[in-house]
Amino acid sequence: MIQGLYGYLPRFMSPCLTTSFRKRMRLALVAGNLALLGLCGCGPKRIRADYRNYEAAYASTSNKELLLNLARLENHDPAYFFKLGQITSSYRMQGTISGNGQLSSASGAVQIPTGGGIPGVTWENDPTFQFIPVNDDTNARLLLEPIPAETFDALYQQGWRIDQLFRLLVDRIEITRPQLIGPDGKASNDCEVETIRNLPPSAIANPRAQDLDELSSYVTFLRVSALVYDLQRQGHLVLGGTETFKPYNKDAVIPAGQGKDAGAPPSDADNTGKHDKSADSDGGPPAAKDMEAAVEKNNVWKMTPTGWVLGHKVFSPVFYLTPMTPLASTQDGEPVTTWVADTDQIKKDLRISAVVSGPALDNAMIVLKSGFSIETQESQQEVETDVCPSSSGATPTIGGTPRMSAKLILRSLIAVMAGAAQEQKAFDELESVDPIIPDSKFDPPQPGTTTDTTTDPEKNHFKGEVPRLEQIPLLTLTWKDRGQLAESPLAQVSYRGRDYMIADPNDPASPQNQYWNRDMFRLINALTSQVTVDISKFPIPEILQLHSD
Repeated sequence: MIQGLYGYLPRFMSPCLTTSFRKRMRLALVAGNLALLGLCGCGPKRIRADYRNYEAAYASTSNKELLLNLARLENHDPAYFFKLGQITSSYRMQGTISGNGQLSSASGAVQIPTGGGIPGVTWENDPTFQFIPVNDDTNARLLLEPIPAETFDALYQQGWRIDQLFRLLVDRIEITRPQLIGPDGKASNDCEVETIRNLPPSAIANPRAQDLDELSSYVTFLRVSALVYDLQRQGHLVLGGTETFKPYNKDAVIPAGQGKDAGAPPSDADNTGKHDKSADSDGGPPAAKDMEAAVEKNNVWKMTPTGWVLGHKVFSPVFYLTPMTPLASTQDGEPVTTWVADTDQIKKDLRISAVVSGPALDNAMIVLKSGFSIETQESQQEVETDVCPSSSGATPTIGGTPRMSAKLILRSLIAVMAGAAQEQKAFDELESVDPIIPDSKFDPPQPGTTTDTTTDPEKNHFKGEVPRLEQIPLLTLTWKDRGQLAESPLAQVSYRGRDYMIADPNDPASPQNQYWNRDMFRLINALTSQVTVDISKFPIPEILQLHSD
């Protein structure tokens, strides 16, 4: 418009005034162009700055929300979850120039031109945020169900410290062994299960009998965590895995016949495993479309000796020790040769000798000979047929030693967060009181071990029994003195009149725990990311949209 005006007005002016007016209009156009050029250059810079600001705000908000939930759980209050949804930001850049000109008569016939131009620049940024409350049934199940074994395996393969994974993700260790002598003092063909819980005792200063058992169990768990970490560092611990077929219903079988209805589609294409046998006159394999439907749902049809069964593959991670050596063993009364860990050679490794002592850890080494499995929810109740005595009374052995097995039972996500939030108080009391650790009924004291008080009475206290590396709570959320901190907190919130911070001390008890708190917080943050939401599944009223002008 200005350019048109620039070429149109001079035709109505006298030749002697055209040059002066053109100079004025040229100055206005130059000013407007400079403003537009500045605006064009500002756009990319503004986007880069907004991106960094939004990213920093999102990181800070996410950290504070997680820390706030940990503070709630530390006070035994409910936790609440919000997800930050889409962030949209619309930009509008506009430049305008308004100009005017006129001729005014002075004395005589001389006309004087007057006028000018005014440049204008408009810049708008309209961000919109969506906050989504995570309160649907799918995410509730993710919070309450045990963490998948595949998650543990993936974290271990990524290089996370095994003692951190043990202490954060494992609820308990279940060791199954033959009960050679029953309660009546006679020979027994039963099995007994020792449960080593990852839970501090409820009372430490004035413990009851139950609290003493919990204390012994918890200290054993800490010592096993230290052991497996040393084995991991020195390359003696390997995590492998197997996939096993798990039927939904062992009794729902399609006969393997090849009659006239062999290709008839079965009625159990869902996850129930139920099948109406009356629909198949002579049985037969499932139809191709039912095979495809099963694959889409991560299921599989498998041919068994009794017929076709619907089920799914279950991944079971198992820890093994190296190096391994062949050993003669028995299975169902028949001699077999199996490869087991050479624990005698591993114990000679002086780098781990500090924690490989005491009957509890000797038993752990025996268990690791045949594998330390991470159990899924559906396989926890299975009978240990390879450990318990058979119907003939024969006890499975490895090299003459009664066979043992162990399972790691994983926590749920909400239990992971609660355990991390609530352990500091009990741990501080354990270090302050330094109680005597009672002997476990499964592991009586042996001469010359750390639980034998005749050689060193101090060793059977908490600080003497637990390796220095593990004398630290899962998370330290409250600090008595900010001067203890190595640097400014990663996140900080106030709840119920107390300050909660994620930071590390400037003088850790063990150099390997220099970033313990930040690493634990980072690990919990990664685990909570599995509680995700699909915005399309949420009705509009459940999405809080915030518009900022």
